[in-house]
Amino acid sequence: MKVKEVDRTANIAWSPQSQVPIYLAAGTAAQQLDASFSTNSNLEIYGLNLSESGHDMPCLASLPVDQRFHKVVWGASGMAEGTTPAGLIVGGADRGMISMYDANKLIKGEEDALVFSKDKHTGPVSALDFNPFQSNLLASGGSESELYIWDVNKLGTPMTPGAKSQPLDDVRCVAWNRQVQHILASTFSSRCVVWDLRKNDPIIKVSDSTSRMRCKVVAWHPDVATQLCIASEDDHTPVIQIWDLRLASSPLKTLEGHTKGVLSVAWCQADSDLLLSCGKDNRILVWNPNSGPGEIVAELPTSNQWSFDVSWCPRNPAIISSASFDGRVSLYSLMGGQQQVQPSNSVSDSFGPGLGEVAGQPQHTPQVTCQLKSPPKWLRRPCGATFGFGGQLVSFETVAGVGGAPSKPAVYISSVVTEPELVEASSKLETSLREGNLGDFCQAKLATLGEDGDKSKLWQFIGASFGENCDQQFLKLLGINLDELSSQLKALLEPVKENGIEDEVIEKVADLEVTEASDEFEMIAAQAVAAPEEVPAEAEAPALTTLDQVFSLSKDPTSDQGQLTIALLAGDIELAVDLAIKQNRFAEALILSIRGGQELLLKTQALYFQKAASEDKDVSSVALVEAVAMGSWEKLVEHCGLDSWREVLAALVTYTDSNTKQVLSGRLA
Repeated sequence: MKVKEVDRTANIAWSPQSQVPIYLAAGTAAQQLDASFSTNSNLEIYGLNLSESGHDMPCLASLPVDQRFHKVVWGASGMAEGTTPAGLIVGGADRGMISMYDANKLIKGEEDALVFSKDKHTGPVSALDFNPFQSNLLASGGSESELYIWDVNKLGTPMTPGAKSQPLDDVRCVAWNRQVQHILASTFSSRCVVWDLRKNDPIIKVSDSTSRMRCKVVAWHPDVATQLCIASEDDHTPVIQIWDLRLASSPLKTLEGHTKGVLSVAWCQADSDLLLSCGKDNRILVWNPNSGPGEIVAELPTSNQWSFDVSWCPRNPAIISSASFDGRVSLYSLMGGQQQVQPSNSVSDSFGPGLGEVAGQPQHTPQVTCQLKSPPKWLRRPCGATFGFGGQLVSFETVAGVGGAPSKPAVYISSVVTEPELVEASSKLETSLREGNLGDFCQAKLATLGEDGDKSKLWQFIGASFGENCDQQFLKLLGINLDELSSQLKALLEPVKENGIEDEVIEKVADLEVTEASDEFEMIAAQAVAAPEEVPAEAEAPALTTLDQVFSLSKDPTSDQGQLTIALLAGDIELAVDLAIKQNRFAEALILSIRGGQELLLKTQALYFQKAASEDKDVSSVALVEAVAMGSWEKLVEHCGLDSWREVLAALVTYTDSNTKQVLSGRLA
């Protein structure tokens, strides 16, 4: 997606990676005319601020110059020492002119921004490149196979890497190796020559004798020292060849995607899987040169004119710049979405709408056709680590391939033991979880802690939860014995024996004299023997109720008894319950509500407990009765005193289900 744009026909150069904020230098391109036919030439610096909306870029500095530029580079020379805090901008122009500018002075608008200017070369200087390892070294190339190495700290007479390459030809491009600092590549129309500056001699000449390839630009592989790519500007062979100098008899692979000659290539230094190219077919392509035969992973929008220069932003590799012959410098983002780009031709605007299109030229409708198929390397984590259970550490990293092989991820699992006792305890717990003997684990834990202390009680409760009768174990741990409590209650309900009376009756029976029985008693005894009946050993007389007594029903509506009688005779149980409650006879009300159904019973129970709560006396037992009868266990937990937590927990264990028990026990805690 296009993010910024400048209306200039210019050669461009990004500020060095260490420069903040990001700048873009633009020098008026040689051998080109804009729509106004102006012959002026300027060196301008633009600021990049992606947070601002719109495509315009602010021009921070503009310096009129005498020459137009064939090539512009921006190096980091002097930034570390502070002599040139923003680096050095170098431009190559006609008549062999090389000009150097202090970027910091240029931005500040100072007049002495020009540091050095000399016409050392023959013909136009169209090849420039700073050494990535020694920023003070600058390589330049001109006509008649001229190559010079400049030391910007000692500007004077430059050195030559060796004898001129034969046959004499224009130097189209120079590029320093990205892994070995003394290796330099230069391209001529029919060949690419690689120089070793330690020997001041070319070490190899790369050329494809099987094709009509005309070399334009060269770029080194960012990671593999012996690999480079060469682009052909010939319309019959619009290819990009990947060469490995160890197998220089033929190209390693050939990238075929352009339909006309390739004018510029740029290999991303942050991700060697991304190679940028532009050509005479008005296309800007992003390749993955390392995948098989090489595939196109993205295409950027362009105009109806050629783009003659493309480059990656060193500090933000997601930003790409391109300069085209339609008088525009465009900046694109690889992270953006899709948009339709409307082409604009400044020449057509100046000459009028009747100018028409150039005959025989295909009209390309530019648009974003695709984005990157996979995230670039600068968005991927190069390494990472995370801790697992039991002291396990899992780490990963990307291991660089050997001899040009692709990088591969590697995963490592290791143990980091800082507390051996904790690791041993963790291993025991893992074993218990795997084998299911959690009860034994709790007993072993108790054996080490002893019987006293809060931790011991906690582990006793945990161990009890894995037993068969966990509820009984919980009650026992709470100090509550249900059997003992039941025995005490039964003892309270048994009738109290009057001491001495039973013994006296036994003695009187024992002192009775045995005489001969009369006939009546003998007959009765005989009948008892003839028809014996089983009599319970401890037969008790049935208890008398209200119906076993003589009573009369009153229908007097003015009396309490009469009102209740009338309601019952009328069959209105609910009215009878209301009358009993009004008369404070809750026992009768509860008994009658059982006959009236579950809803009436619950209503009566609720009214009874409300009545009990309104009385100014101890309602502790009544509260427990309400919880048992109404199931109001949440209220019981919420309002109980802290001194009764054991009794409340015992009630929960006795009456509630497992889910309710867990939730309310946690709330009680």
